[in-house]
Amino acid sequence: MNNKIYLLSPIALVSAANFEELVPEVAALKGVQQPPQYHAEGDAFVHTCLAVNSLSDSTDERIQWAVLLHDIGKSLTTRCVNGRWQSHDHDKIGADMVPTILQRFGKEQISADVVWLVRHHHFALSWGIQQGKPLSRKQRRFCQHPLFPLLIQVVKADAAASYGESGKGFLVDQILSQL
Repeated sequence: MNNKIYLLSPIALVSAANFEELVPEVAALKGVQQPPQYHAEGDAFVHTCLAVNSLSDSTDERIQWAVLLHDIGKSLTTRCVNGRWQSHDHDKIGADMVPTILQRFGKEQISADVVWLVRHHHFALSWGIQQGKPLSRKQRRFCQHPLFPLLIQVVKADAAASYGESGKGFLVDQILSQL
């Protein structure tokens, strides 16, 4: 592998001519369908590119990598069930794929952090947050994790690239208002 790719940020990778060779796990998201009511922007690849492009070059590289890789599990988990596209456990499957990808780019030192960010990028959706309902002790403890501020940025990039009714941004705001 060319040593020059080690210098590319995830933002630059998306624009690289040989992107499909460099990160086939992300390229595999092309054509992976998503529920249109939550992802009117298109397939999982378009969503990922929009999320990455919402970041600035100065964004922490762990956030950049997590945003690039947050949905890679969808290529292996997406199914149409009763006329609805679902990607159950894509966060877990994707997190398991992260170390191999980061090793390819010489980024082993940030692998554990990126794994955690990818694994938990849907935390707000899984909590069943309702307006006016306080966070549980367990949820408050989760919010004290040292990587939680980075996770919020990953979720916000994900939400910025979700053209539909996902409510991800609203949920994050609800959680942050209680901290």
